[in-house]
Amino acid sequence: MNEREIGALLDAHDALVKAYVDESLTFLEFVSAYGEFPRNYALDADSASAAQRTVLRFFRKRIAFHSLVSGILSGLRSADDPTDIPYEDAGRFLPDIALMRIRELVARHPDFTAHPDL
Repeated sequence: MNEREIGALLDAHDALVKAYVDESLTFLEFVSAYGEFPRNYALDADSASAAQRTVLRFFRKRIAFHSLVSGILSGLRSADDPTDIPYEDAGRFLPDIALMRIRELVARHPDFTAHPDL
């Protein structure tokens, strides 16, 4: 991916986070559109070519922010374990928890960047 493609991809996912935090998207719409970002994209500097690593370094803080969003969503998916939470409660509370946690994340990182070591 080149710089413009990565920038557009990050912009699109920033917009999804904004829309979710503003409640323009439901939890299911957000999760469906957000998908496995950034995990399923070639945004890992360790496996990139030297030229790609240079471009990825430019976006590293934005990628780090989206890794935190992904971590929140991943944690909620693993929390959706029926042994601990009755299914009907999980379906009701997990979207609220996701919104609360992502709003807190955006409040801590309003520019949608985070330190890559977080």
